[in-house]
Amino acid sequence: MLRFRTVSYRYKGEKTYALSDFSLSAQPGRVTALLGPNGSGKSTALGIAAGWLVPVGGSIEREGRVAFLPQMERLAFSFSCLEYVTFGRAPHLPYLGIPGGQDANLAREALARVGMAEKADKRVTALSGGELQLVRLARALVQEALWTVLDEPTDMLDPAHILALGGVLRAITAAGGGVLLSTHDIGFALATADDAALVKEGKLVAQGTRAEVLNPHALGALYGVPFAWDRVPGPLHNP
Repeated sequence: MLRFRTVSYRYKGEKTYALSDFSLSAQPGRVTALLGPNGSGKSTALGIAAGWLVPVGGSIEREGRVAFLPQMERLAFSFSCLEYVTFGRAPHLPYLGIPGGQDANLAREALARVGMAEKADKRVTALSGGELQLVRLARALVQEALWTVLDEPTDMLDPAHILALGGVLRAITAAGGGVLLSTHDIGFALATADDAALVKEGKLVAQGTRAEVLNPHALGALYGVPFAWDRVPGPLHNP
């Protein structure tokens, strides 16, 4: 279980709360997607879920370890992709421990899961934005956490890699893990998520199954623009 109980959070120096009385439950074995306008509090909620941020009010319950993919990060050094992913093994190492051969093997397996095995020796600073996103995802996977928390995981990915990402998330939940992610890709949420939650101005405005929540009426109220069911080409997540 990953549960927010009336959580509030305000960034230092800000007058308004990024989250206010925010309550949300996510279950292992399911993908839960957060959707909402820019600045609605999604990234703040995920940072709290990962333990990067501490609520100023309410509480957060976490069952098991959490692996976190933040929306952005700066790369200070030109590590190889394999080295970068191997850093994800840190939670399994003793204090000041050095990753061993098994850790490297697991890192290679994680790179293969996201379709980046052939890039193992390439420098992360030489990757495209989409390639780097996949390597960052591999670093989260190699942590072997019960919960995988992802902030905009489809960002910069092409349709084939979005399809592969959906497969990775289904494999996580099939193994009993839970996924909590944010996305602006409604098609991806409809194809991949089991549950969805809508967030606006720091508050949870709806939560339920994707069929219950991701409909034109609710999305129109969330984003302030009209929505309608439409058919456009998209990767086939469930052939």
